Amino acid sequence: MQYKNLYFFIGTTAELIKMMPVMQVCWRRGVPFQLVASGQNDIRHSELLPLVGKQAPDLVLFEGEIRKSATSLLLWFFRTFLRSVGLLRRHMRKSPGPSVVVVHGDTVSTVMGALLAKLLRADVAHVEAGLRSFNYLHPFPEEIDRVITSRLADIHFCPNAWSLRNLDRLGGEKIDTGDNTLRDALAIAQSADVPPTHSLAATEGPYFVFVLHRQENLFNERLVRSLVDKAIRQSQKTPCVFILHHLTEVALARLELLERLKAESRIRLVKRLPYMEFMKLLGGAQYVVTDGGSNQEECHYLGKPCLILRNVTERTEGLGENAVLSKLDESVIDRFLADPSIYERVPKPVQVSASEVIVNRLSPQGPGAGAVSGKRN
Repeated sequence: MQYKNLYFFIGTTAELIKMMPVMQVCWRRGVPFQLVASGQNDIRHSELLPLVGKQAPDLVLFEGEIRKSATSLLLWFFRTFLRSVGLLRRHMRKSPGPSVVVVHGDTVSTVMGALLAKLLRADVAHVEAGLRSFNYLHPFPEEIDRVITSRLADIHFCPNAWSLRNLDRLGGEKIDTGDNTLRDALAIAQSADVPPTHSLAATEGPYFVFVLHRQENLFNERLVRSLVDKAIRQSQKTPCVFILHHLTEVALARLELLERLKAESRIRLVKRLPYMEFMKLLGGAQYVVTDGGSNQEECHYLGKPCLILRNVTERTEGLGENAVLSKLDESVIDRFLADPSIYERVPKPVQVSASEVIVNRLSPQGPGAGAVSGKRN
């Protein structure tokens, strides 16, 4: 089917980062699209919006703060979902015709967008489809979100052959985009002229980046204390840039570790950075210690040694090459930190633009469209 109306349903900053290059291809080709923000994260003033020709989302379903708890997120989901049915229906009626709602990844907003599309009789296109940890509790609720969305999707845009195979038993059109849209986002960030802000100016010389922000890790007191000890010891060899997500800062303060880190001269605490700036920071690091799935992918594209602070990962990028899945095993963590350089790899060249493949399928008649170059089932 050829779609007259494209709706990009975005819930979180991470989703916006990975969908930004797809929307940029639409904008560059003159393919009209609408950006719908669920409000799970506030993306109304993101630095990325001008890169897709927007000053603000076309429709915002929720404005305000969501308390950082599973109960609050669940209440927000149902309240926002119920009030959004009529809101989105009225918005869609302004432009009748075949419509597709494009959702991304594995958040509760991904599920919300897919459910709203089905209620409003639009097709669902799922970008970064088919990733699996095969464990409903790790990561939670992301694995459940992916499974639900896969059952609702009409088009599955899978980043590789492995994720494509994971959907063998499901219906819908399946396309191997040959890569992840995150690689396109990284390329845009690398080519951007990012001003030398204070955060970047103070990271001259060798350093490594440390990211700990997942709730299941931050609520594990023994793990947090152990990792902070390791970060401090490691900083004696190589200075550390320690990223302070809001939840991270709260957890460190609760455990009385924040002041200890502030007292370490070779550890630099940095608030969560805008995407472009963070990519510059990541690009200059010797290696990365993280519990973030997107960081795993970014390090793979950059060829950076990466220690993954998780029990399981739904991503295959870098495993057995530059990335080590720690499974939170102390001995695995210590072996990596003893000599991260052995995991350094030469970045692999880009073979295909996943964003181009996606837009080619969704709007094949758009100006500048080429042939779809992904594998299908």
